[in-house]
Amino acid sequence: MIRLLVLVLLAANVLYWGWSHWLRDEAPRLVAPDATTATTSTTSAAATAPAAPCTSLGPVREEVRAMEVEQLLRDMQLAPLRRAITVEVPDGWWVYVTSADAAAQARAVRNVQNAGIRDAFAMPDDPDFRVSVGLFTDESRAEARATAVRQLRLQPVVAPRTRQETTFWLELPGTAREAVDLAHLAAEGVDTSAIRVESCEDADEVSIDTITPTGATATEGAESAAV
Repeated sequence: MIRLLVLVLLAANVLYWGWSHWLRDEAPRLVAPDATTATTSTTSAAATAPAAPCTSLGPVREEVRAMEVEQLLRDMQLAPLRRAITVEVPDGWWVYVTSADAAAQARAVRNVQNAGIRDAFAMPDDPDFRVSVGLFTDESRAEARATAVRQLRLQPVVAPRTRQETTFWLELPGTAREAVDLAHLAAEGVDTSAIRVESCEDADEVSIDTITPTGATATEGAESAAV
């Protein structure tokens, strides 16, 4: 009887020892997440998040009108930001003749004026000793003047002129294009025929067509009346 009791106790001890070691080996371990992996996941999520909408209205050519549109947008519970954009816009054509020196410039002025082109004059302090022989709003008339000057054995140049023009745009951060209704502005008396509704990125890229002058500048062109 005592032997049996001893065997039972011994077997119980063996089972307890084996169970305790198995439980210790199989216990789950808590591991801190890798910092690099966490940062990468956060960055990836931020990169794939959609950008906040932004809508831009314009161009409005007069600042007073832009202020009126701005107030109307505020009345629509929007928060516009007004900004000015200055661009170069076409402003007609300039016909001129270059000369080798001041003496040649003076002769060219006399020859052109004697031929009946009364609006010709020498450009003062010009390193190319140019003679202006006409300013025109229409290219065909500028070419006709150049043809007349060539008959005097001179070599005229027909160059596009430009001037600076400032327009105003109203940006609406956080507002989608679909939420902007130009009909509401038109109902308030705003001329919306020239106003576009663009995303802010598109509005930054869109500008009035420009022509870079190859001869005349706006300052030089202002020295003579346009024909």
